[in-house]
Amino acid sequence: MGLAGPLRRRAIRQLEKYRTEWILDSGTGPGTSSRMMLEDGFEKIAGLDPSLVLLEHAKATLGPGFHPVLGVAENLPFRPDAFYGVLTCFSYRDVRDKALSLVEFARVVGGGGRLEIVDIGKPDGLFRQKLIELYVAVLMPMIARFFIRGRTKENPFQMIVLTFHQLAKNRSVTRSAEQKFGSASLQEFLLGGMVIIEAKRIS
Repeated sequence: MGLAGPLRRRAIRQLEKYRTEWILDSGTGPGTSSRMMLEDGFEKIAGLDPSLVLLEHAKATLGPGFHPVLGVAENLPFRPDAFYGVLTCFSYRDVRDKALSLVEFARVVGGGGRLEIVDIGKPDGLFRQKLIELYVAVLMPMIARFFIRGRTKENPFQMIVLTFHQLAKNRSVTRSAEQKFGSASLQEFLLGGMVIIEAKRIS
């Protein structure tokens, strides 16, 4: 629906006052969010990902402001209070132990710092949940096949169906973030099928 870019930018705006400080881009992948932050004037980004191939690609593309780190969100290789902000875009859903990742995010974010999660969501209401499930399981793969036809035999978006089923409901994730950070809020888009969850570390 064309919301991925705008929602990334919306989350990044919440971190702009920390442009000169260290920011963690968790699940950086090919570096899409890091590139957007660097273009916005951010100076020091640690890009975390379990894929060495993607990290090498991001480093070659993004330059000296990007610092690749091999690792996973459940076991962050950073000291406490190392960052002023954590951004995770469309990767939180792939974390195996999401509760533990929130503990780790809270550990490495200093007092007053922020966590921004941008991802697909699972609405609390059953009707909305079924609508989003239909979109994720049926409509999204159909649209994806149309746009990537001829470039690959497989549909890479099909994996989202599995991660969607494993997601906790939006308000549950928000409550968990609030417990770890002290303050959290939820913004829902597309009937709750996409979310921004923001948490602020209370000293």
